[in-house]
Amino acid sequence: MANNWAISIGINQYEHLSHKKQLKYAVQDAEKVYNFLCNQAGFASNNVLLCTDTSASLGRIPTRPSRSNLIRLLTDELIQHARGADNLWFFFSGHGVLGQDRHDYLLTCDGYPKSLELTAISVDFVTRCLIDCQAKNVVLLLDMCRNDYPDGSKSAGEVGAETLELTKQRGVTTIFSCSQGEESYEIPELQQGAFTYVFLEALKLYSSSKEIEQHLIQRTTQVNRDYGKPSQTPVIRVEPASRYEMPLLWVPNSSKSVSLENQQEKATLFPANDTIKILRERVNQPLYLPSVSNAQTFNFEVIAIDTQGEEVIRCLKQSSFLIEELASTRLEMVVIPGGEFLMGSSERKPLSSELPTRRVTIQPFLMSKYPITKAQWRSVADLPQLHQKMRKLPSRSGGANHPVVQVSWYDAIEFCNRLSRETGYEYRLPSEAEWEYACRAGTTTPFHFGATITSELANYDGNFPYHSEAKGINRGKLTEVDNFRFSNTFGLFDMHGNIWEWCQDSWHESYKNSPTTGEAWLDVHKNSNRVMRGGSWINESFLCRSACRQSGNAHHTSDNAGFRIVRNLDS
Repeated sequence: MANNWAISIGINQYEHLSHKKQLKYAVQDAEKVYNFLCNQAGFASNNVLLCTDTSASLGRIPTRPSRSNLIRLLTDELIQHARGADNLWFFFSGHGVLGQDRHDYLLTCDGYPKSLELTAISVDFVTRCLIDCQAKNVVLLLDMCRNDYPDGSKSAGEVGAETLELTKQRGVTTIFSCSQGEESYEIPELQQGAFTYVFLEALKLYSSSKEIEQHLIQRTTQVNRDYGKPSQTPVIRVEPASRYEMPLLWVPNSSKSVSLENQQEKATLFPANDTIKILRERVNQPLYLPSVSNAQTFNFEVIAIDTQGEEVIRCLKQSSFLIEELASTRLEMVVIPGGEFLMGSSERKPLSSELPTRRVTIQPFLMSKYPITKAQWRSVADLPQLHQKMRKLPSRSGGANHPVVQVSWYDAIEFCNRLSRETGYEYRLPSEAEWEYACRAGTTTPFHFGATITSELANYDGNFPYHSEAKGINRGKLTEVDNFRFSNTFGLFDMHGNIWEWCQDSWHESYKNSPTTGEAWLDVHKNSNRVMRGGSWINESFLCRSACRQSGNAHHTSDNAGFRIVRNLDS
Protein backbone atom coordinates (compact mmCIF):
# COMPACT_ATOMS: atom_id res chain seq x y z
CA MET A 1 0.00 0.00 0.00
CA ALA A 2 1.30 3.46 -0.90
CA ASN A 3 2.65 5.68 1.88
CA ASN A 4 0.73 8.91 1.26
CA TRP A 5 0.55 12.05 3.40
CA ALA A 6 -1.19 15.39 3.03
CA ILE A 7 -2.12 18.62 4.78
CA SER A 8 -5.44 20.21 3.80
CA ILE A 9 -5.93 23.78 5.05
CA GLY A 10 -9.04 25.93 4.74
CA ILE A 11 -9.48 29.34 6.37
CA ASN A 12 -12.74 31.30 6.30
CA GLN A 13 -12.26 33.59 9.29
CA TYR A 14 -9.30 35.96 9.61
CA GLU A 15 -8.73 37.86 12.83
CA HIS A 16 -7.26 40.97 11.21
CA LEU A 17 -9.34 41.35 8.05
CA SER A 18 -12.56 43.24 7.49
CA HIS A 19 -15.90 41.46 7.22
CA LYS A 20 -15.89 41.86 3.44
CA LYS A 21 -12.61 39.97 3.15
CA GLN A 22 -13.73 36.91 5.11
CA LEU A 23 -14.24 33.78 3.03
CA LYS A 24 -17.27 31.48 3.05
CA TYR A 25 -16.27 28.16 1.51
CA ALA A 26 -12.52 27.69 2.06
CA VAL A 27 -13.21 25.35 4.98
CA GLN A 28 -15.55 23.27 2.87
CA ASP A 29 -12.96 23.13 0.08
CA ALA A 30 -10.39 21.75 2.51
CA GLU A 31 -12.88 19.22 3.86
CA LYS A 32 -13.77 18.08 0.32
CA VAL A 33 -10.10 17.58 -0.50
CA TYR A 34 -9.62 15.68 2.76
CA ASN A 35 -12.60 13.41 2.00
CA PHE A 36 -11.39 12.72 -1.52
CA LEU A 37 -7.88 11.82 -0.45
CA CYS A 38 -9.13 9.53 2.31
CA ASN A 39 -12.06 7.91 0.53
CA GLN A 40 -10.95 7.69 -3.09
CA ALA A 41 -7.22 8.33 -3.43
CA GLY A 42 -5.84 5.73 -1.04
CA PHE A 43 -4.60 8.07 1.72
CA ALA A 44 -5.01 6.70 5.24
CA SER A 45 -7.22 9.09 7.21
CA ASN A 46 -4.58 9.38 9.95
CA ASN A 47 -2.09 10.56 7.31
CA VAL A 48 -4.19 13.52 6.12
CA LEU A 49 -4.03 16.50 8.47
CA LEU A 50 -7.14 18.66 8.21
CA CYS A 51 -6.58 22.21 9.46
CA THR A 52 -9.62 24.50 9.34
CA ASP A 53 -11.51 26.96 11.48
CA THR A 54 -13.67 24.10 12.73
CA SER A 55 -11.43 21.00 12.61
CA ALA A 56 -10.91 19.02 15.79
CA SER A 57 -7.45 18.67 17.32
CA LEU A 58 -5.54 15.49 16.56
CA GLY A 59 -4.99 14.35 20.13
CA ARG A 60 -2.31 16.67 21.48
CA ILE A 61 -1.84 18.34 18.08
CA PRO A 62 -3.91 21.53 17.60
CA THR A 63 -5.17 21.97 14.04
CA ARG A 64 -6.51 25.53 14.10
CA PRO A 65 -4.67 27.11 11.11
CA SER A 66 -2.68 29.68 13.08
CA ARG A 67 0.93 30.45 12.25
CA SER A 68 2.41 28.59 15.22
CA ASN A 69 0.22 25.53 14.75
CA LEU A 70 1.05 25.18 11.05
CA ILE A 71 4.76 25.67 11.68
CA ARG A 72 4.60 22.89 14.25
CA LEU A 73 2.83 20.56 11.83
CA LEU A 74 5.34 21.28 9.07
CA THR A 75 8.54 21.16 11.09
CA ASP A 76 7.67 18.48 13.61
CA GLU A 77 4.75 16.18 12.84
CA LEU A 78 5.05 16.06 9.05
CA ILE A 79 8.81 15.67 8.83
CA GLN A 80 8.75 13.09 11.60
CA HIS A 81 6.09 10.88 10.06
CA ALA A 82 6.00 11.62 6.30
CA ARG A 83 9.67 11.19 5.53
CA GLY A 84 10.13 9.13 2.37
CA ALA A 85 6.41 9.22 1.50
CA ASP A 86 5.29 8.18 -1.95
CA ASN A 87 2.98 11.20 -2.22
CA LEU A 88 3.02 14.36 -0.15
CA TRP A 89 0.30 16.90 -0.95
CA PHE A 90 -0.18 20.34 0.54
CA PHE A 91 -3.54 22.04 -0.11
CA PHE A 92 -4.31 25.60 0.95
CA SER A 93 -7.59 27.46 0.45
CA GLY A 94 -7.49 31.01 1.73
CA HIS A 95 -5.72 34.33 1.17
CA GLY A 96 -2.29 34.51 -0.40
CA VAL A 97 -0.23 37.73 -0.17
CA LEU A 98 2.92 39.18 -1.73
CA GLY A 99 5.04 40.75 1.01
CA GLN A 100 7.09 43.92 0.85
CA ASP A 101 10.12 41.63 0.77
CA ARG A 102 8.63 40.22 -2.47
CA HIS A 103 8.15 36.79 -0.92
CA ASP A 104 4.85 34.93 -1.24
CA TYR A 105 2.95 34.33 1.99
CA LEU A 106 0.01 32.20 3.03
CA LEU A 107 -2.10 34.27 5.40
CA THR A 108 -2.91 32.22 8.51
CA CYS A 109 -6.06 32.83 10.53
CA ASP A 110 -4.09 35.09 12.90
CA GLY A 111 -1.96 36.66 10.18
CA TYR A 112 -1.60 40.45 10.06
CA PRO A 113 -1.16 41.77 6.49
CA LYS A 114 1.04 44.66 7.59
CA SER A 115 3.50 42.35 9.32
CA LEU A 116 3.60 39.25 7.16
CA GLU A 117 7.14 38.19 8.05
CA LEU A 118 6.17 37.81 11.72
CA THR A 119 2.57 36.60 11.45
CA ALA A 120 2.15 34.64 8.20
CA ILE A 121 3.94 31.68 6.62
CA SER A 122 6.08 32.09 3.52
CA VAL A 123 5.56 29.65 0.69
CA ASP A 124 9.33 29.28 0.59
CA PHE A 125 9.20 27.90 4.15
CA VAL A 126 6.39 25.52 3.22
CA THR A 127 8.19 24.14 0.17
CA ARG A 128 11.44 23.67 2.12
CA CYS A 129 9.58 21.67 4.75
CA LEU A 130 7.91 19.55 2.08
CA ILE A 131 11.22 18.92 0.33
CA ASP A 132 12.88 18.00 3.63
CA CYS A 133 10.44 15.08 3.89
CA GLN A 134 12.19 13.56 0.85
CA ALA A 135 8.89 12.38 -0.61
CA LYS A 136 8.94 10.91 -4.09
CA ASN A 137 6.12 13.12 -5.36
CA VAL A 138 5.35 16.54 -3.84
CA VAL A 139 2.30 18.52 -4.96
CA LEU A 140 1.53 22.07 -3.81
CA LEU A 141 -2.09 23.15 -4.38
CA LEU A 142 -2.91 26.82 -3.77
CA ASP A 143 -6.50 28.03 -4.10
CA MET A 144 -6.00 31.76 -3.60
CA CYS A 145 -6.18 35.07 -5.47
CA ARG A 146 -3.13 36.40 -7.32
CA ASN A 147 -3.92 40.10 -7.61
CA ASP A 148 -4.34 42.30 -4.51
CA TYR A 149 -3.65 42.26 -0.80
CA PRO A 150 -6.65 40.87 1.10
CA ASP A 151 -6.91 44.25 2.93
CA GLY A 152 -7.72 45.95 -0.38
CA SER A 153 -4.38 47.63 -1.13
CA LYS A 154 -2.47 46.86 -4.29
CA SER A 155 0.42 44.43 -4.28
CA ALA A 156 3.84 45.42 -5.49
CA GLY A 157 4.21 42.59 -7.96
CA GLU A 158 2.86 39.24 -9.04
CA VAL A 159 1.58 37.03 -6.26
CA GLY A 160 2.96 33.55 -6.88
CA ALA A 161 5.89 34.42 -9.15
CA GLU A 162 8.42 33.53 -6.46
CA THR A 163 6.56 30.32 -5.66
CA LEU A 164 6.66 29.13 -9.25
CA GLU A 165 10.39 29.78 -9.47
CA LEU A 166 11.17 28.10 -6.15
CA THR A 167 9.10 25.01 -6.84
CA LYS A 168 10.66 24.70 -10.27
CA GLN A 169 14.11 24.64 -8.70
CA ARG A 170 13.06 22.08 -6.10
CA GLY A 171 11.10 19.68 -8.30
CA VAL A 172 7.68 20.39 -6.76
CA THR A 173 4.51 20.26 -8.85
CA THR A 174 2.57 23.48 -8.23
CA ILE A 175 -1.06 24.18 -9.08
CA PHE A 176 -2.51 27.68 -8.74
CA SER A 177 -6.24 28.28 -8.87
CA CYS A 178 -5.81 31.29 -11.17
CA SER A 179 -3.32 33.12 -13.34
CA GLN A 180 -1.33 36.28 -12.67
CA GLY A 181 -3.53 39.23 -11.75
CA GLU A 182 -6.71 37.12 -11.42
CA GLU A 183 -9.00 36.41 -8.50
CA SER A 184 -10.07 32.99 -7.32
CA TYR A 185 -13.84 32.92 -6.97
CA GLU A 186 -16.22 31.19 -4.59
CA ILE A 187 -19.51 29.93 -6.00
CA PRO A 188 -22.39 30.23 -3.48
CA GLU A 189 -24.58 27.86 -5.47
CA LEU A 190 -21.92 25.15 -5.19
CA GLN A 191 -20.79 26.17 -1.69
CA GLN A 192 -17.23 25.75 -2.91
CA GLY A 193 -14.49 27.61 -4.66
CA ALA A 194 -14.71 27.18 -8.42
CA PHE A 195 -11.15 25.83 -8.67
CA THR A 196 -11.42 23.21 -5.94
CA TYR A 197 -14.80 22.09 -7.24
CA VAL A 198 -13.40 21.52 -10.73
CA PHE A 199 -10.10 20.10 -9.47
CA LEU A 200 -11.86 17.35 -7.52
CA GLU A 201 -14.04 16.73 -10.55
CA ALA A 202 -10.88 16.33 -12.67
CA LEU A 203 -9.30 13.89 -10.23
CA LYS A 204 -12.32 11.62 -10.60
CA LEU A 205 -11.95 11.61 -14.38
CA TYR A 206 -8.24 11.75 -15.18
CA SER A 207 -4.85 10.67 -13.92
CA SER A 208 -2.16 12.59 -15.78
CA SER A 209 -1.22 16.19 -15.04
CA LYS A 210 -1.75 17.02 -18.71
CA GLU A 211 -5.34 15.77 -18.73
CA ILE A 212 -6.08 17.42 -15.38
CA GLU A 213 -4.70 20.73 -16.61
CA GLN A 214 -6.81 20.65 -19.75
CA HIS A 215 -9.93 19.89 -17.74
CA LEU A 216 -9.15 22.59 -15.17
CA ILE A 217 -8.70 25.32 -17.75
CA GLN A 218 -11.81 24.44 -19.73
CA ARG A 219 -14.19 23.68 -16.88
CA THR A 220 -13.17 26.43 -14.43
CA THR A 221 -13.90 29.03 -17.09
CA GLN A 222 -17.20 27.34 -17.85
CA VAL A 223 -18.25 27.07 -14.20
CA ASN A 224 -17.44 30.72 -13.54
CA ARG A 225 -19.37 31.76 -16.62
CA ASP A 226 -22.37 29.62 -15.68
CA TYR A 227 -22.56 31.26 -12.27
CA GLY A 228 -21.92 34.82 -13.37
CA LYS A 229 -18.28 35.12 -12.24
CA PRO A 230 -15.32 36.59 -14.15
CA SER A 231 -12.89 34.19 -15.73
CA GLN A 232 -10.04 32.55 -13.86
CA THR A 233 -7.46 30.27 -15.43
CA PRO A 234 -5.69 27.69 -13.25
CA VAL A 235 -1.96 27.21 -13.72
CA ILE A 236 -0.05 23.92 -13.41
CA ARG A 237 3.75 23.77 -13.25
CA VAL A 238 4.89 20.14 -13.28
CA GLU A 239 8.42 19.42 -12.13
CA PRO A 240 10.34 17.73 -13.52
CA ALA A 241 8.71 18.40 -16.88
CA SER A 242 9.03 14.72 -17.82
CA ARG A 243 6.15 14.05 -15.42
CA TYR A 244 3.69 16.17 -17.36
CA GLU A 245 2.04 13.15 -18.98
CA MET A 246 2.55 10.99 -15.91
CA PRO A 247 0.05 10.67 -13.06
CA LEU A 248 -0.36 13.52 -10.62
CA LEU A 249 -0.76 10.90 -7.90
CA TRP A 250 1.79 8.09 -7.88
CA VAL A 251 1.31 4.56 -6.62
CA PRO A 252 4.36 2.24 -6.46
CA ASN A 253 3.83 -0.99 -8.34
CA SER A 254 6.64 -3.07 -9.64
CA SER A 255 4.47 -5.28 -11.86
CA LYS A 256 2.93 -2.44 -13.87
CA SER A 257 5.35 0.43 -14.16
CA VAL A 258 6.48 3.27 -16.38
CA SER A 259 10.03 4.51 -16.68
CA LEU A 260 10.96 7.86 -15.17
CA GLU A 261 14.00 9.95 -15.90
CA ASN A 262 16.96 10.03 -13.49
CA GLN A 263 16.30 6.46 -12.30
CA GLN A 264 13.37 7.57 -10.19
CA GLU A 265 11.16 4.92 -8.62
CA LYS A 266 8.80 3.21 -10.99
CA ALA A 267 5.11 3.84 -10.53
CA THR A 268 1.77 3.34 -12.21
CA LEU A 269 -1.06 5.62 -13.04
CA PHE A 270 -3.49 5.97 -10.20
CA PRO A 271 -6.92 5.92 -11.87
CA ALA A 272 -8.65 8.50 -9.70
CA ASN A 273 -12.02 7.28 -10.87
CA ASP A 274 -10.97 3.66 -10.37
CA THR A 275 -14.07 1.73 -11.39
CA ILE A 276 -13.10 -1.43 -9.59
CA LYS A 277 -12.25 0.24 -6.28
CA ILE A 278 -15.15 2.70 -6.19
CA LEU A 279 -17.78 0.21 -7.28
CA ARG A 280 -16.50 -2.46 -4.94
CA GLU A 281 -16.84 0.01 -2.07
CA ARG A 282 -20.30 1.03 -3.25
CA VAL A 283 -21.52 -2.52 -3.82
CA ASN A 284 -20.33 -3.63 -0.39
CA GLN A 285 -21.71 -0.59 1.40
CA PRO A 286 -24.88 -1.40 3.37
CA LEU A 287 -28.11 0.45 2.59
CA TYR A 288 -29.36 2.65 5.40
CA LEU A 289 -33.08 2.70 4.69
CA PRO A 290 -35.71 4.74 6.48
CA SER A 291 -38.17 2.76 8.57
CA VAL A 292 -41.31 2.08 6.52
CA SER A 293 -44.32 0.29 7.97
CA ASN A 294 -45.52 -2.81 6.10
CA ALA A 295 -42.31 -2.94 4.06
CA GLN A 296 -41.06 -6.32 2.89
CA THR A 297 -37.47 -7.27 2.13
CA PHE A 298 -36.22 -8.64 -1.17
CA ASN A 299 -32.87 -9.89 -2.44
CA PHE A 300 -31.19 -8.92 -5.70
CA GLU A 301 -27.86 -9.26 -7.45
CA VAL A 302 -25.53 -6.38 -8.27
CA ILE A 303 -22.62 -6.48 -10.71
CA ALA A 304 -19.78 -4.11 -11.58
CA ILE A 305 -17.76 -4.20 -14.79
CA ASP A 306 -14.50 -2.63 -15.94
CA THR A 307 -13.84 -0.56 -19.06
CA GLN A 308 -13.58 -3.74 -21.17
CA GLY A 309 -16.99 -4.88 -19.98
CA GLU A 310 -15.52 -7.67 -17.87
CA GLU A 311 -17.11 -8.53 -14.54
CA VAL A 312 -15.04 -7.38 -11.56
CA ILE A 313 -17.46 -7.94 -8.70
CA ARG A 314 -20.83 -9.54 -8.07
CA CYS A 315 -22.75 -9.79 -4.84
CA LEU A 316 -26.17 -10.37 -3.31
CA LYS A 317 -27.84 -7.40 -1.65
CA GLN A 318 -31.09 -6.78 0.17
CA SER A 319 -33.51 -3.87 0.29
CA SER A 320 -37.18 -3.31 1.05
CA PHE A 321 -40.33 -2.50 -0.88
CA LEU A 322 -44.04 -1.92 -0.50
CA ILE A 323 -46.57 -3.80 -2.59
CA GLU A 324 -49.55 -2.02 -4.13
CA GLU A 325 -52.19 -4.56 -5.10
CA LEU A 326 -54.07 -3.80 -8.31
CA ALA A 327 -57.04 -5.59 -9.83
CA SER A 328 -55.12 -8.20 -11.77
CA THR A 329 -51.49 -7.45 -10.90
CA ARG A 330 -49.42 -5.52 -8.40
CA LEU A 331 -46.83 -2.73 -8.14
CA GLU A 332 -43.54 -3.22 -6.30
CA MET A 333 -42.39 0.13 -4.90
CA VAL A 334 -38.75 0.10 -3.76
CA VAL A 335 -37.65 2.20 -0.79
CA ILE A 336 -35.05 4.74 -1.99
CA PRO A 337 -32.93 6.26 0.81
CA GLY A 338 -32.36 10.01 0.87
CA GLY A 339 -28.97 11.55 0.27
CA GLU A 340 -26.88 14.02 -1.70
CA PHE A 341 -25.35 13.48 -5.13
CA LEU A 342 -23.59 15.31 -7.95
CA MET A 343 -26.17 15.71 -10.70
CA GLY A 344 -25.10 16.11 -14.30
CA SER A 345 -22.15 14.90 -16.31
CA SER A 346 -18.50 15.04 -15.21
CA GLU A 347 -17.33 13.02 -18.19
CA ARG A 348 -14.78 13.95 -20.79
CA LYS A 349 -17.25 15.14 -23.42
CA PRO A 350 -20.44 16.06 -21.59
CA LEU A 351 -23.40 17.41 -23.49
CA SER A 352 -24.19 21.05 -22.70
CA SER A 353 -27.65 19.98 -21.51
CA GLU A 354 -25.97 17.95 -18.74
CA LEU A 355 -24.17 20.98 -17.29
CA PRO A 356 -23.38 22.61 -14.99
CA THR A 357 -23.01 19.80 -12.47
CA ARG A 358 -24.23 20.64 -8.98
CA ARG A 359 -24.98 19.07 -5.64
CA VAL A 360 -28.60 18.03 -5.14
CA THR A 361 -30.23 16.79 -1.95
CA ILE A 362 -32.90 14.11 -2.22
CA GLN A 363 -35.45 13.08 0.41
CA PRO A 364 -36.36 9.37 0.79
CA PHE A 365 -39.10 8.13 -1.56
CA LEU A 366 -40.56 5.03 -3.19
CA MET A 367 -39.96 4.14 -6.84
CA SER A 368 -41.36 1.34 -8.96
CA LYS A 369 -38.86 -1.48 -9.31
CA TYR A 370 -39.50 -1.67 -13.06
CA PRO A 371 -41.04 0.61 -15.67
CA ILE A 372 -44.82 0.39 -15.69
CA THR A 373 -45.89 -2.74 -17.57
CA LYS A 374 -48.78 -3.31 -19.92
CA ALA A 375 -50.55 -5.37 -17.24
CA GLN A 376 -50.23 -2.58 -14.69
CA TRP A 377 -51.40 -0.04 -17.26
CA ARG A 378 -54.46 -2.12 -18.08
CA SER A 379 -55.45 -2.41 -14.39
CA VAL A 380 -55.32 1.36 -13.91
CA ALA A 381 -56.96 2.11 -17.27
CA ASP A 382 -59.99 0.18 -16.02
CA LEU A 383 -60.42 2.70 -13.18
CA PRO A 384 -62.83 5.65 -13.61
CA GLN A 385 -61.61 8.51 -15.80
CA LEU A 386 -60.37 11.74 -14.21
CA HIS A 387 -59.02 14.24 -16.74
CA GLN A 388 -58.67 12.26 -19.95
CA LYS A 389 -59.24 8.85 -21.48
CA MET A 390 -56.69 6.06 -21.26
CA ARG A 391 -56.38 3.58 -24.08
CA LYS A 392 -56.42 0.10 -22.57
CA LEU A 393 -54.01 -1.19 -25.19
CA PRO A 394 -51.68 1.66 -26.28
CA SER A 395 -49.44 -0.73 -28.23
CA ARG A 396 -49.98 -4.25 -29.52
CA SER A 397 -46.37 -5.43 -29.40
CA GLY A 398 -45.15 -7.39 -26.41
CA GLY A 399 -46.90 -9.23 -23.61
CA ALA A 400 -48.26 -8.26 -20.21
CA ASN A 401 -44.79 -8.06 -18.67
CA HIS A 402 -43.36 -5.73 -21.29
CA PRO A 403 -43.12 -2.00 -20.52
CA VAL A 404 -46.09 -0.02 -21.73
CA VAL A 405 -45.12 2.30 -24.61
CA GLN A 406 -46.94 4.62 -26.99
CA VAL A 407 -48.01 6.70 -23.99
CA SER A 408 -47.61 10.46 -23.80
CA TRP A 409 -46.55 12.50 -20.76
CA TYR A 410 -50.20 13.41 -20.21
CA ASP A 411 -51.17 9.72 -20.41
CA ALA A 412 -48.65 8.99 -17.67
CA ILE A 413 -50.06 11.82 -15.54
CA GLU A 414 -53.57 10.38 -15.91
CA PHE A 415 -52.25 6.97 -14.82
CA CYS A 416 -50.76 8.53 -11.67
CA ASN A 417 -53.94 10.49 -10.91
CA ARG A 418 -56.21 7.46 -11.20
CA LEU A 419 -53.89 5.30 -9.14
CA SER A 420 -53.67 8.01 -6.45
CA ARG A 421 -57.44 8.30 -6.16
CA GLU A 422 -57.86 4.54 -6.01
CA THR A 423 -55.20 3.90 -3.35
CA GLY A 424 -55.32 7.09 -1.29
CA TYR A 425 -51.58 7.65 -1.81
CA GLU A 426 -50.09 10.32 -4.04
CA TYR A 427 -48.38 8.67 -7.00
CA ARG A 428 -46.55 10.79 -9.55
CA LEU A 429 -43.77 10.84 -12.11
CA PRO A 430 -40.28 11.21 -10.65
CA SER A 431 -38.57 14.56 -10.79
CA GLU A 432 -35.54 14.53 -13.05
CA ALA A 433 -33.26 14.82 -10.01
CA GLU A 434 -34.97 11.88 -8.29
CA TRP A 435 -34.62 9.80 -11.45
CA GLU A 436 -30.88 10.40 -11.83
CA TYR A 437 -30.26 9.91 -8.11
CA ALA A 438 -32.16 6.61 -8.19
CA CYS A 439 -30.36 5.50 -11.34
CA ARG A 440 -26.88 6.27 -10.04
CA ALA A 441 -27.56 4.64 -6.67
CA GLY A 442 -24.45 6.21 -5.21
CA THR A 443 -22.19 5.76 -8.26
CA THR A 444 -20.42 8.53 -10.17
CA THR A 445 -19.55 6.47 -13.23
CA PRO A 446 -21.41 6.88 -16.56
CA PHE A 447 -23.52 3.79 -15.75
CA HIS A 448 -24.43 2.28 -12.42
CA PHE A 449 -22.68 -0.88 -13.67
CA GLY A 450 -19.40 1.06 -13.97
CA ALA A 451 -17.47 2.92 -16.65
CA THR A 452 -19.34 1.19 -19.47
CA ILE A 453 -22.24 -1.11 -20.27
CA THR A 454 -22.80 -4.28 -22.29
CA SER A 455 -25.80 -5.69 -24.12
CA GLU A 456 -25.76 -8.62 -21.71
CA LEU A 457 -26.77 -6.19 -18.96
CA ALA A 458 -29.23 -3.89 -20.75
CA ASN A 459 -31.29 -3.52 -23.93
CA TYR A 460 -29.77 -0.99 -26.34
CA ASP A 461 -28.02 -0.99 -29.70
CA GLY A 462 -24.87 -2.92 -28.83
CA ASN A 463 -23.26 -2.10 -32.17
CA PHE A 464 -22.05 1.15 -30.59
CA PRO A 465 -19.79 0.40 -27.58
CA TYR A 466 -19.27 3.13 -25.01
CA HIS A 467 -15.72 2.40 -23.86
CA SER A 468 -13.31 -0.45 -24.62
CA GLU A 469 -15.77 -3.32 -24.52
CA ALA A 470 -16.48 -5.47 -27.55
CA LYS A 471 -19.51 -4.83 -29.71
CA GLY A 472 -22.70 -6.37 -28.43
CA ILE A 473 -26.03 -7.19 -30.05
CA ASN A 474 -28.92 -5.08 -31.20
CA ARG A 475 -32.17 -6.86 -30.28
CA GLY A 476 -34.22 -4.37 -32.24
CA LYS A 477 -37.21 -4.62 -29.89
CA LEU A 478 -38.42 -4.23 -26.32
CA THR A 479 -37.62 -6.82 -23.69
CA GLU A 480 -39.70 -7.80 -20.66
CA VAL A 481 -38.98 -5.85 -17.49
CA ASP A 482 -37.41 -8.81 -15.68
CA ASN A 483 -35.28 -9.90 -18.62
CA PHE A 484 -31.97 -8.81 -17.01
CA ARG A 485 -30.94 -10.30 -13.69
CA PHE A 486 -28.80 -7.47 -12.29
CA SER A 487 -30.11 -4.28 -10.70
CA ASN A 488 -28.38 -1.24 -9.26
CA THR A 489 -27.54 -1.11 -5.56
CA PHE A 490 -30.95 0.37 -4.71
CA GLY A 491 -32.69 -2.65 -6.24
CA LEU A 492 -34.02 -0.90 -9.37
CA PHE A 493 -33.99 -2.64 -12.76
CA ASP A 494 -33.87 -1.42 -16.37
CA MET A 495 -32.61 2.07 -15.54
CA HIS A 496 -30.35 1.93 -18.61
CA GLY A 497 -31.97 1.27 -21.97
CA ASN A 498 -35.17 -0.54 -23.04
CA ILE A 499 -37.40 2.58 -22.86
CA TRP A 500 -37.10 6.31 -22.34
CA GLU A 501 -38.93 7.27 -19.15
CA TRP A 502 -40.99 10.43 -18.65
CA CYS A 503 -40.12 12.73 -15.75
CA GLN A 504 -42.20 15.55 -14.25
CA ASP A 505 -39.89 18.37 -15.29
CA SER A 506 -40.30 20.87 -18.06
CA TRP A 507 -37.39 20.75 -20.50
CA HIS A 508 -34.57 23.25 -19.97
CA GLU A 509 -31.46 23.45 -22.14
CA SER A 510 -29.11 23.28 -19.12
CA TYR A 511 -29.14 23.05 -15.33
CA LYS A 512 -28.32 26.71 -14.79
CA ASN A 513 -30.56 28.07 -11.99
CA SER A 514 -32.16 24.66 -11.49
CA PRO A 515 -33.37 23.63 -8.00
CA THR A 516 -30.99 21.68 -5.78
CA THR A 517 -33.50 20.09 -3.40
CA GLY A 518 -34.86 17.37 -5.65
CA GLU A 519 -38.19 18.85 -6.70
CA ALA A 520 -39.32 19.02 -10.32
CA TRP A 521 -38.24 22.10 -12.30
CA LEU A 522 -41.47 23.30 -13.87
CA ASP A 523 -41.68 26.14 -16.38
CA VAL A 524 -44.11 28.88 -15.41
CA HIS A 525 -44.57 29.66 -19.09
CA LYS A 526 -46.28 27.31 -21.50
CA ASN A 527 -43.76 24.63 -22.38
CA SER A 528 -44.97 21.48 -24.09
CA ASN A 529 -41.60 19.72 -23.84
CA ARG A 530 -40.81 17.45 -20.91
CA VAL A 531 -37.71 15.56 -19.76
CA MET A 532 -37.10 11.92 -20.70
CA ARG A 533 -34.43 9.70 -19.15
CA GLY A 534 -32.67 6.36 -19.54
CA GLY A 535 -32.24 5.71 -23.27
CA SER A 536 -33.98 2.88 -25.10
CA TRP A 537 -33.67 -0.26 -27.19
CA ILE A 538 -33.22 1.87 -30.32
CA ASN A 539 -30.38 3.98 -28.97
CA GLU A 540 -26.62 3.62 -28.72
CA SER A 541 -24.97 3.24 -25.32
CA PHE A 542 -24.02 6.94 -25.03
CA LEU A 543 -27.69 7.90 -24.73
CA CYS A 544 -28.26 5.35 -21.94
CA ARG A 545 -25.91 6.98 -19.43
CA SER A 546 -27.12 8.00 -15.98
CA ALA A 547 -26.63 11.70 -16.81
CA CYS A 548 -28.16 11.66 -20.28
CA ARG A 549 -31.41 13.56 -20.80
CA GLN A 550 -33.70 14.16 -23.75
CA SER A 551 -36.57 16.45 -24.59
CA GLY A 552 -39.95 15.03 -25.60
CA ASN A 553 -43.20 16.71 -26.58
CA ALA A 554 -45.66 16.01 -23.75
CA HIS A 555 -48.45 15.22 -26.25
CA HIS A 556 -46.48 12.82 -28.40
CA THR A 557 -46.13 9.04 -28.12
CA SER A 558 -43.40 6.67 -29.24
CA ASP A 559 -42.72 2.94 -29.37
CA ASN A 560 -39.64 3.44 -27.17
CA ALA A 561 -41.10 5.74 -24.48
CA GLY A 562 -42.85 4.79 -21.23
CA PHE A 563 -42.46 5.66 -17.56
CA ARG A 564 -42.08 4.51 -13.98
CA ILE A 565 -43.67 6.12 -10.93
CA VAL A 566 -42.73 7.33 -7.45
CA ARG A 567 -44.47 8.04 -4.18
CA ASN A 568 -43.40 10.20 -1.25
CA LEU A 569 -42.82 8.29 1.94
CA ASP A 570 -45.02 10.68 3.90
CA SER A 571 -47.96 10.41 1.49
